[in-house]
Amino acid sequence: MCGCRPLTEEMRRALVQPLQAIFSCNLTLTDRRLFVHDFLRQEWTKDLMFSLAQFRDCNRRRPARTLAKCLQPLVSKCRRSDIVATKVIRLHMSFVDQLLSADPALRLIHVVRDPRGMVASWTRAAARRRRRLSLKQMRLNARLICQRMMTDCRIRRQLLEPKYPRRILVVRYEDLVASAGAVVRDVYSGLLQLALPSDVVDVINDQLNATSANGPAGTRRTNGTATATNWRRTIDTSLLSYTTQACRLLLAELNYDF
Repeated sequence: MCGCRPLTEEMRRALVQPLQAIFSCNLTLTDRRLFVHDFLRQEWTKDLMFSLAQFRDCNRRRPARTLAKCLQPLVSKCRRSDIVATKVIRLHMSFVDQLLSADPALRLIHVVRDPRGMVASWTRAAARRRRRLSLKQMRLNARLICQRMMTDCRIRRQLLEPKYPRRILVVRYEDLVASAGAVVRDVYSGLLQLALPSDVVDVINDQLNATSANGPAGTRRTNGTATATNWRRTIDTSLLSYTTQACRLLLAELNYDF
């Protein structure tokens, strides 16, 4: 059993339709709050996409009135791009079937992380917000996330991969930070069937080995490998033991060490 929210038709529409609008570059069909929300005003987001600079400048003063006009350069940029990609956090794998079925050109990169690292990261995030999570709460979080991840893995492996061969790639976060070049080559040559641009690996390595980090929510790390493995030294031993036991099936599924 999983204590997650039940999947509803309303939830499916709310998640799938905006993604289809993004992949088809119909950005004016997406919720306008996506572009006027405070997220796009935060300093660290300015480096996420250089093509947003013109949009930010255009839509800075009267976002409600100028949004449609300011989106047009982004739409044009999107339609000229060879690859249109978006990162979706915890999209239920059962919704991916509709996306892949509707668009034969669509590819899926299923990014996973060792759940013990995730639990340790949540503990640190709560501490930064001056919230104290009890060991009972953290154990519940660990159990639920592993159930959810295991469900996604089973749907991907049993349903989606046989139905959409060569259109899905699983990437472990730890492999990406330890060997970015190899993972990116798998994405381009194996999944996308495209030549690897000469600067892509350099850009990713610069992000993972930057001269300075840009905060917990940012994308730059001074040592990406250390960031991915620090949890082994900082996680509560009791929580580590519980999470390892509760997530044994998932750890085996994703070939993580116990």
